[in-house]
Amino acid sequence: MIRFALVSISTFAALAGVMALSDARAEPGKPAIAGDWTGKYICTQGITALRLNIAQGAGDAITATFNFGPLPENPEVPKGAYRMAGTYDPASRRMKLSGVKWIHAPPDYAMVGLDGRMTASGDTISGYVPDLFGCSDFEVRRPVELIG
Repeated sequence: MIRFALVSISTFAALAGVMALSDARAEPGKPAIAGDWTGKYICTQGITALRLNIAQGAGDAITATFNFGPLPENPEVPKGAYRMAGTYDPASRRMKLSGVKWIHAPPDYAMVGLDGRMTASGDTISGYVPDLFGCSDFEVRRPVELIG
């Protein structure tokens, strides 16, 4: 019984240490960028739903999955998704992402990048879509239940 308790305590301590290391990439007082974000972006097809899932890598590297699709005000937009890679600087809260590989590519669509900044509160990222003529801006927010 004591051996089981010691193994459980050491397993818990190891998991807590791993979790602390993964959160350590965000600078103290600076919000972490990793997580789910939802919002909109504007390109030649019009206003489009955007869902980003961002993961923190080593150093300032980040990866993301870019999911897009229709909104009530633009129901003809097809669904699509691709992987992205880029950087995030916690000091300036600037994020830059570029498309890397399609997961689901609708006909006649191109991957776009994102260049934006997170608000000081860490609840919104906004900026512009730099890659294509006819694209302008984007804004994503954390789901309300995750904002603390």
